[in-house]
Amino acid sequence: MQTGSSEKPRGNHVNRRTALAAGLAGATAICSAGVGRQPELPGVRATSVRRVFDNGEHNAFTDLVRYGGRYYLAFRSCPDGHGVHPTSSIVVLASDDLGTWRQVHRFSVPKRDTRDPHFLVFGDKLFVYTGCWYCGDHSPKRYEINEHLGYAAWTEDGQSWHGPKMLEGTYGHYIWRAASRDGRAYLCGRRKREFARTSSRAERDPLIESAMLVSDDGLIWRYHALFQESYGDETAFLFEPDGSVLAVARSGGGRNAVLCRAPKPYQQWSRRDLGRYIGGPMLVRWGNRYFVGGRKTAGGPPVTTFYWLNNGRLHEALTLPSGGDNSYPGFVELSPTRAVVSYYSSHEKDNRGRTRTAIYLAELELLA
Repeated sequence: MQTGSSEKPRGNHVNRRTALAAGLAGATAICSAGVGRQPELPGVRATSVRRVFDNGEHNAFTDLVRYGGRYYLAFRSCPDGHGVHPTSSIVVLASDDLGTWRQVHRFSVPKRDTRDPHFLVFGDKLFVYTGCWYCGDHSPKRYEINEHLGYAAWTEDGQSWHGPKMLEGTYGHYIWRAASRDGRAYLCGRRKREFARTSSRAERDPLIESAMLVSDDGLIWRYHALFQESYGDETAFLFEPDGSVLAVARSGGGRNAVLCRAPKPYQQWSRRDLGRYIGGPMLVRWGNRYFVGGRKTAGGPPVTTFYWLNNGRLHEALTLPSGGDNSYPGFVELSPTRAVVSYYSSHEKDNRGRTRTAIYLAELELLA
């Protein structure tokens, strides 16, 4: 999601399990082609793709988690569209079988736009974190990252929810994707260098830093390290068994994504250009391999694409039925060879021929 002082960010009926046959055929064809795939990396096939939420509003920016034996899906829903609006809210659905979903929580923050929800299981609680732009009573034409705040809702049992509660230490930071290690939680927090005031994107982007924030309770945050000194953007952290951290960082200004690494205690960072833009990046471990997802824009219209990350390089594995406003995937591993991903897309029309921006689930399996 692009952010700035003068432009808009780039991001309850529940449908039953219905396969999108045409889109699935396209996805399977792309998988079989194995674009850029090395021989030692397996192919990936989508066994089903289905729309799970569409209420006629703009539904976007997903995440997916398994907690307490159930699956949870979070996303932003807004009647006024993609841009910054105080009418937006975060929706949380739950399912026992990935087929039937029901809403278990929905929240908004007065005078703020809620978006980009992400889950974190931490301290036996399930947290939902959201970055919130300040709007006032109306949808602003201009807005300022320096007025940004993070909020959280959480549950101990999946039934009773608390919050939303403001996250101490996040003012002026756009928070994104959390991870935990050794009893501490970590967030990506994008901010302007020294909270500078800027009037244009060209002036702003070089000043956007990405900081790693740390917390002992998931609610009170403090600065830990700076891992992107300019063109910072959305970042997914993944902690390694040895305690080091790996990160895939989208770069501001439409630049290529960056692979970042740091040994514990995460103060000394190395960076490598990944050679392509990734919008709304996801980084997970699937079996013993690294799996990356996000919006691809090179070589055609924007689509939701997944890659294997091998030896510091990306190898394209799968593109799902998608188009227009799309991406921001979530992931749950079902087995070493099966997984489910969430994402949003606006590639379909409703019964009136209008573009719908809806939430989708795809079940994936590895090809032998």
